Amino acid sequence: MSADTSWDEFADRWDDDPAAIAYSEAAFRSLGAALAARQRPLDGIRVLDFGCGTGLLTQQLVDRAAAIDAMDTSPAMLGVLRAKVERADWTNVRTLAELPNAGPYDLIVASSVCSFLDDYPGAVSHLASLLTAGGTFVQWDWEQDPADEDPHGLSRAAVLAALTHAGLVDVIVDEAFEVRVGDSIMAPIIGVGSKPTG
Repeated sequence: MSADTSWDEFADRWDDDPAAIAYSEAAFRSLGAALAARQRPLDGIRVLDFGCGTGLLTQQLVDRAAAIDAMDTSPAMLGVLRAKVERADWTNVRTLAELPNAGPYDLIVASSVCSFLDDYPGAVSHLASLLTAGGTFVQWDWEQDPADEDPHGLSRAAVLAALTHAGLVDVIVDEAFEVRVGDSIMAPIIGVGSKPTG
């Protein structure tokens, strides 16, 4: 993952952004649905929140997971999360500035981060290696529109290829959710895959 400190300028006001809040809440609901469809628990599991930002998704997980490693390369974003962890005394949350080489994790989530990676397929392969057998990887990203003047995001084909190449099975790529904030509608895609159990 490239260290992108340009996110630092958003850290102080990120948690006050209605769109960021609505996105994290909708992502958590879609995560619950994805895990339920695979008959995978959310309670009592070990989670890596990869590219956690200020921890809006981490907050949704904190009362359910046994342990959460929250990792981000933005010092300011991670600083906001560290302050939350200390203030709320979340003893099951560890904040990290670098991707851990240790695991295993029952669940790895990556919310709106994969399209910013220098080597997205390589990163997914590494993350998949940190999963327990049967563990789940879930990502949310904006869908790339090739018609855009400066296209950003990921295509469904790219997500499918990366998760499959990483050795994940039962891969699904679909619209994650649709949520309206003001005059805008957010409709990111979700990619889900599981590490084989055998």
